[in-house]
Amino acid sequence: MNPVRKPLEPVHLSAGRLYLRPLVPADEPAVAAALGDPGVMRWNAGLAILSAPEAERGAMWLRVRERGWATGDSAHFAIADATTGELLGSAGIRDIHRVPQQALASYWIAPAARGRGVAAQALDVICRWGFGTLDAGGLGLHRIALDHALVNVASCRVAEKAGFALEGTMRGSFIDYEGDRHDSHLHARLASDR
Repeated sequence: MNPVRKPLEPVHLSAGRLYLRPLVPADEPAVAAALGDPGVMRWNAGLAILSAPEAERGAMWLRVRERGWATGDSAHFAIADATTGELLGSAGIRDIHRVPQQALASYWIAPAARGRGVAAQALDVICRWGFGTLDAGGLGLHRIALDHALVNVASCRVAEKAGFALEGTMRGSFIDYEGDRHDSHLHARLASDR
């Protein structure tokens, strides 16, 4: 059964050392700084952001994510340090219920926070929320997929650590910021996975 898409009530998720909260306009300086990182730009920015003037990229990126909650299409979170509130990255799901009971995951981590398991932990928490029943405040999803360019080996490790099984390779499916095409791994996690 595919629930009717309606606005999502923004939620806050606790994850031990991490705190996941909806992104807000005050995050713009930290987002803009992250978008200045070549790794974030190459794998996460998207063509519209890439073509925007650099000074507008952070605000533009945030507007799209904020709109997702209102349309019920996506739920993007700031990954914050639970103690200091520092923005460590972002993770979320999009295309919620575009295919019944399915969504797509995405994430990026600021350079200073990489290598600490932040992305995998955040994805796990978001998946558990997404797989939760509607009555319990979840999204009632059965499957959450993600893909990454094969050359982005770190992203493959994140997916595996977060419980996303490798399902296959999608040929020529990703275009990076220089216009180069890459094959991508497709990973997915099911509500029924252990």
